[in-house]
Amino acid sequence: MSDHSTTPTAEPASVATATALIADYTEAHTEFQKLQISILRKAKPILFGALKAAGITRVTVTFDGYGDSGQIESVEAYDAEKQPIDLPAEPMPYPFATMEERYEPCSETPSGQRCAGYEVQEIEKSSLIQDIIEEIFWEFIGEKHDGWENNDGGFGECGFDVESETIRLEMNERYTETNYYEHEM
Repeated sequence: MSDHSTTPTAEPASVATATALIADYTEAHTEFQKLQISILRKAKPILFGALKAAGITRVTVTFDGYGDSGQIESVEAYDAEKQPIDLPAEPMPYPFATMEERYEPCSETPSGQRCAGYEVQEIEKSSLIQDIIEEIFWEFIGEKHDGWENNDGGFGECGFDVESETIRLEMNERYTETNYYEHEM
């Protein structure tokens, strides 16, 4: 009988590399989330100012999804008399957070081989107000109800109140209930 057991002396390079890549991603994603919150705090007044200038008092985003697929059903804007009004069609500058993978020449480090990393930064781009509203909605629902569209899914509204400069998410989660009964006579 032979002894096939070995005592590992170090992690295989592929495990160490994967561990390093996961750590890099986790660190960058945390930085990205912090930047998103920071940008939203300073960008909300820009969006609400543009909506106010257009005579809009409320915007409602209606959404629905299930079976791993979710979508925005509509984006509706209203004036002070609660009548539908068109969103402005001109692009406006607006700050966004980006997280992009950057490739580097592979190098050996104490924690394994590294070939990539992530760059998190704030950029400004011109976007339609509707696109900005949709982006804010996707970030908000992703933060509060990540995976809302899975299985039986969910639906609801996200309201942008221009006067109070608040965004309110109302989400209804669907689920399947099963009741089991057994009888014998």
